[in-house]
Amino acid sequence: MLRSVLLFLFLSASILAYGGVAEYTDRGKIDFDGVMQLLNPYGTWSKADGLWAYTPLDHQAPYTNGRWIYTEYGWYWKGNLPHSWATEHYGYWKRGENHLWSWYPGPYWLPEIVELRATSTHIGWRSAAVDSDGSFIEAPSDRYAKTDEWTFVTRKQFTQPITPDLLAKPDVVASQLDDSSECTHTYVTYREIERPGPHPADLIALSGDDGMFPPHAYAPEVPAPPATATPPPTPPSAATSQPHAAGAPAASQTVPKPQLLSNTEGADAPVDRRQVAYWITMSLPTRWTTQPPEAKPNEVYIFRPDIYQDQDGIERRIGLWIDPASRSSLGVRLRDVLGVSPSAKPPAAPAGPGTPAVPATSASDRGPFRSPFDDSFHGGGAAPAKTSGPGAASTKAAPSGLGTPAPAGTATNSQPAP
Repeated sequence: MLRSVLLFLFLSASILAYGGVAEYTDRGKIDFDGVMQLLNPYGTWSKADGLWAYTPLDHQAPYTNGRWIYTEYGWYWKGNLPHSWATEHYGYWKRGENHLWSWYPGPYWLPEIVELRATSTHIGWRSAAVDSDGSFIEAPSDRYAKTDEWTFVTRKQFTQPITPDLLAKPDVVASQLDDSSECTHTYVTYREIERPGPHPADLIALSGDDGMFPPHAYAPEVPAPPATATPPPTPPSAATSQPHAAGAPAASQTVPKPQLLSNTEGADAPVDRRQVAYWITMSLPTRWTTQPPEAKPNEVYIFRPDIYQDQDGIERRIGLWIDPASRSSLGVRLRDVLGVSPSAKPPAAPAGPGTPAVPATSASDRGPFRSPFDDSFHGGGAAPAKTSGPGAASTKAAPSGLGTPAPAGTATNSQPAP
């Protein structure tokens, strides 16, 4: 009996302990309706090129208000704007003909969704659409021709908090982009991982102790694997000393070794084995949850839920939110497909997720950690579809002149522990 009681207590303690850990290690899931509830006070939705796009009221270029920190995922952009948690980690951004940036949502979270390039003095980046494998969709000629869409800062500024007033001027951006090269590095943990951006060890001296890295950022180098005896040279043969004949076996053809470091000449350069102490990312269960008091000094807490819908599902959710009346027409089509009698009364539209939100029109309307159930959202049943005014399904861009930054205290990603 005593043994059974002790076993029960042990299992209970284990479950409780696991539950405490899972609260910040499990990313959780969210319906895109919930994402819209959080974003709508800070921007408007419109159709562009057949897709739904979100234009923030602040009209700031993406990835220009925040900072870069180094995590177990590599470089992570930690934005300061109330919509940064979504717009700078899911989907991609495009600049329209009206020179306003708009966000096109996507279902997958990434620590950053930019292309990084560098010179000897500056580091630059640009938001770029990627496919499910993380490869850029746009052709290089398109990405590099749009110099006004690139952001460049000095290497020192890259390690500091970044604001729009610190960005390089257009003429500097053009010259730096022309001189730049692809910026990647190989970081060695239990294996070699190629990542975008500069090697973090090159920036520690510039960053000081200001938050790009957790305290005590230096770490010992990963020891190199033991050297192996050099095999004797292979005698020259027709297969290696002469050009390959047509139809030669693939195994006999020489394949160039991929370059591991962007700033290293030659294919046989040694791997950079330097290491740094990096931030460990933890997941907040809700957008309103704050960093727990027991957070470790090297932990950063962020809201990064998985989204239930895929890309097509996200598009449908936005359309139903903007035009709740389309739920009825969708129900009619479903009844036709399923063979249900047309006289059958369709179910009532659910309240809440199908209710268009009213975007904020001034900085005073954007309070910290606003609940989706407060005064800025319609209450009760589904609101009628709107053809004008806030929250309407419109092809127009967000109104100009509303570039007032979010006030102090506005919901942003939690700051790293000091």
